[in-house]
Amino acid sequence: MQVPITRARVIQALAACLVFFAPLLLVFAVPRDSLANAWRLVGMDGSKVDAVYALRSGGETRYLCTTSGLGVWHLADGRWRALNGGLPTGAWGQVPRVRLAAHDGEQIRLYLALGERADSVGFYAQTYPASWALLRVDFGKDVVRAVALESDPNLLYAATGQDIYRSADGGLTWQRLEGPAAASAPSVLVVHPRSPGELWLGTSRGEVYISRDRGQTWALSLRLSLERVVNSIAIDPVEPNMAYMAAGASVYATTDGGQTWTRRAAGLGSGFAVALLVDPAVRGTVFLGTNPDGVYWSNNYARTWQPFREGMGRLGVNSLALDPLDNETLLAGTDNGVWARSLAWLRSGARVTVPPPYTPTPLPPTESPTPTRSPTWTPTPTRTRLPSPTATATPAPTATPARTATVALSPTATFSPTPSPTAVVQEPTRPAPTFTPTAPGPSPTPTLAPTATPTLPPR
Repeated sequence: MQVPITRARVIQALAACLVFFAPLLLVFAVPRDSLANAWRLVGMDGSKVDAVYALRSGGETRYLCTTSGLGVWHLADGRWRALNGGLPTGAWGQVPRVRLAAHDGEQIRLYLALGERADSVGFYAQTYPASWALLRVDFGKDVVRAVALESDPNLLYAATGQDIYRSADGGLTWQRLEGPAAASAPSVLVVHPRSPGELWLGTSRGEVYISRDRGQTWALSLRLSLERVVNSIAIDPVEPNMAYMAAGASVYATTDGGQTWTRRAAGLGSGFAVALLVDPAVRGTVFLGTNPDGVYWSNNYARTWQPFREGMGRLGVNSLALDPLDNETLLAGTDNGVWARSLAWLRSGARVTVPPPYTPTPLPPTESPTPTRSPTWTPTPTRTRLPSPTATATPAPTATPARTATVALSPTATFSPTPSPTAVVQEPTRPAPTFTPTAPGPSPTPTLAPTATPTLPPR
C-alpha cells in the first residue's frame, strides 16, 4: 500500500532528521579553539584526588598527587604509578590519610605526614624518586593536620591539634612551639613566599593567625562571625600584601598583609570554596576550586568570579596547581581523577612575560633539641648563609618596625610582633556589596622583556 506524500509528512520527516543529527551539528559548530582550551582528564580517573602537585626538577616538570586511601602517585613514563614504597598499609591495602609538602629544584624533596588517628601517626621523607624513610612516630599523641616548608628544604613545620612543631634539619629533630591559644584543629598552614619565617595558619573555627617569627608568637588576623573551616590560604607571590582565604562558600581577601579582610564572593555558586591558586603571571588573576561546582576564575583580584569549567562540568575540585616551567598548564585534583587545562589563550591575549621565581635569603636555622634515637634517613645538607659577625643593627629607641620587615633571629632571640587589630567580617547576604579596595603596597617588580607588557586589570 503506497503512503501518499503530503506536506505534513515531509515536515515530520525533516523534523525527525534534525533531532537525530543535531548533536553532530553542534560538535562541528564548536570552534576548535574552544575544544582545545577545555579541561581534559589526564589520569587517576575513578579516584578521589585530595591534592595535586606540579614540581620542577631540573628542566622537567613532575606531576604528583595524593589520594584517599591510595597514598601517593606520580606520573612516570606516561602512566600514573604508586609511590608508596616504605609506607604502611591497612588490612585492605589502603594507606591512611596523607598530608604532603614538597620542595622542588635540582632534586625534589618530599615530606609526608601519615595517619588519621593518634595511634597511626608517622612522619616520612624521601628524595624523589625513592622509598619513604620513617623519621618520627609521635607528635604528642596527636595527628598532624598540616605540613609546610620554607625555601630551605631542611626547615619545615608540622601543625597538630594544638601545637606547632618546627624542624631545622629535615625532620630529624623537632622543637615544640606553642600554637595560638584559641586555635583548635588547624586546617591549613602556609609559609609566605616572600617573607622567610612568616607563617599563616587557618583553623576549623574560621580563624586566621599570622606569625612573623617562625611560630614563636601568633597574632589573630581574622575571625569569622560564623565558624567555618578555613580550607585554603593563598598569598600573592608578586604582591606580598595581597592574600586570599577560602571558607564556607566564600572567598575573603586582604590587601594590607592581614590587617583587614573583605568578603569577595560575587558570582560564586552555593558550593564550598576549597582550593585557591594565585596566577603569578597575570596580576589580579585567581583560580578557585569548589565542591561540587568545579573551577571559577577572577581577573580583578577576586571581586567578581566566572565559571571556568568547560569540559569538566560540575565536579568537586579539591586542589589546584600550575606548571612551574611553562606557567600555562593548570592542574586540578578532583573527586574523579586529575584534570588539566591550557592557559595559553589567556597568556597570548595578555602578552604576558612570566616573572622569574623569587628566592628569598633564608634566615639562620634555629636550634633544635638533640635527637633521642639514631635516625634512619639523613637528608642532604645544604649551605646556610649566616649573618656577618661584624654587622650590628642599632634601631632607634622610638622606631617601630614595619609590618613587612624581615627579622633575622638568633637562637636566643625572642621576637613578639605587635598584634594586628582583629578583623571580624560580617557576612552580608548576596548580592555582595560594592567594595573599593585599598591598593596593595608597592612590591618588587621583576625585570620584564621590553616587548612584554602585562595587562593590568582595573583595581
